[in-house]
Amino acid sequence: MSLKRYVLTILIGSLASCLTGIANAQINKHLVEAAPKEEPAPMPHIDPADPDRPKVTGDKSTNTWRSERDAARNPQRTPGPIDIQRYDIQLEPVGIKTFFQLPIALSQNDLVAGKVDVAIFGAPTGALPHSVGSVWAPAEVRYTRDWGGYGDPKFPLSWIEYETLMNPFGTLSAVDYGDSGMDPYSQTRTLEEIRRITREIAETGAIPFAVGGDHSVPNGTFRGIVDVYGRKQVGFLHFDVHLDRGTGKFGHFYHSGSYMNLAVKEGLLDGRHVVQFGMGAPAFGEDLYDEILKEGGHVYHLHEIRRDGVKETFDKIYENFKDIDLVYVSFDIDVFDMSYAPGTGSSEPTGMSPNDLFPHLRQFAATKTIVGFDVVEFNPFYDNKGQQTARLVRRVMLQFLTGIAMKKAGMDPNYIHPRVEGDP
Repeated sequence: MSLKRYVLTILIGSLASCLTGIANAQINKHLVEAAPKEEPAPMPHIDPADPDRPKVTGDKSTNTWRSERDAARNPQRTPGPIDIQRYDIQLEPVGIKTFFQLPIALSQNDLVAGKVDVAIFGAPTGALPHSVGSVWAPAEVRYTRDWGGYGDPKFPLSWIEYETLMNPFGTLSAVDYGDSGMDPYSQTRTLEEIRRITREIAETGAIPFAVGGDHSVPNGTFRGIVDVYGRKQVGFLHFDVHLDRGTGKFGHFYHSGSYMNLAVKEGLLDGRHVVQFGMGAPAFGEDLYDEILKEGGHVYHLHEIRRDGVKETFDKIYENFKDIDLVYVSFDIDVFDMSYAPGTGSSEPTGMSPNDLFPHLRQFAATKTIVGFDVVEFNPFYDNKGQQTARLVRRVMLQFLTGIAMKKAGMDPNYIHPRVEGDP
């Protein structure tokens, strides 16, 4: 080998060795070692005096999301519900979308002047990753393609319940009350606003009808009801395939399984007046059932309901509520089998069917005094193109609204139209 080739071989070998050494070293380790050693800067939301309690800036942007527009900017008008549709009769693709194409109300004065019985409002929340899409649920329910919607809700071809052939809006004064404000960075502050809106409606004697949102919603709505009707004066009927019990998930108060526990522990709700229907998913420990029994509550599992029958189970529920007439209903759409309600982030392959449950929802609302209602956990992002779950949500609402209308009209809760029963 020539001297020139020998030297070149040595140089190439040295370069390769050097490159290998560089490749094996961490690319920025020398920069890290040379960096100044300082104490980490704290996150700006942390209060050194109370590091477990997040703080907000408190500047002029803090409450912009719930600062209502100045009513002086609106056209002068007489208080009362406002019908914003152009035509008396119109199919669903036509018009400005409201819940059931109802008139809108913008203030407590509108509710009072209109002698409103039911005020439906959106409570857009999404507390957990699988529930994030639920913030869009109120908008989707308003825009849902469905039978009904032929102009004025009181029109005979509009919203007719299928067994009674009754249009609840012919008896009830009902409105769309818009949506509660949402702080996209704080579930806690959003629930405060939901509580305020609920209280604002309930103070007039109207029934707040909340369309959620995830199942943290009752942390706000039920408190708003208690603000008006008093502590331990209202029963709690919970429809769900999940038990939704337990507090302190990741150290936070408000989540989709805390509302009943917190309300009982705070003395807002008598544990004996808690009834849970439809449980068919694994619970986080047998001790949760023990806690409910200790409080005096009642849980009806799918196993029991299948064994004993839906009617027989509701007979037990009426017995559970025999000492209290005022009831708040919290309805999680995942109480239905996922084949009926795919549009929820927490669906289960076990659950109820609409045919089995619907008549009893209507009868319950016609028997007891509903003072508040929420339907939650509808997630449009999981629904199919036919809006299957959105349509189911509206039908659930219609069953309760029909029952409330029947109670107002003094009708027999078990009434079925003769034509539907099969009489000629």
